[in-house]
Amino acid sequence: MRSLTDIVSESFIWSVGITRPKAGQERRAAYYISGTLATILLGIAGLFAFVVSRF
Repeated sequence: MRSLTDIVSESFIWSVGITRPKAGQERRAAYYISGTLATILLGIAGLFAFVVSRF
């Protein structure tokens, strides 16, 4: 069974079309990808909350 970091890394690679991380860098790539996605989602949620509070 594949690890969670492999699944996250593979799904991001397929969805975005970037090159694969070097051998041994999968965990670091998964953390970076997860952090990037979390930042984007928090930004969208913050923007939504801002817009809702203004109208």
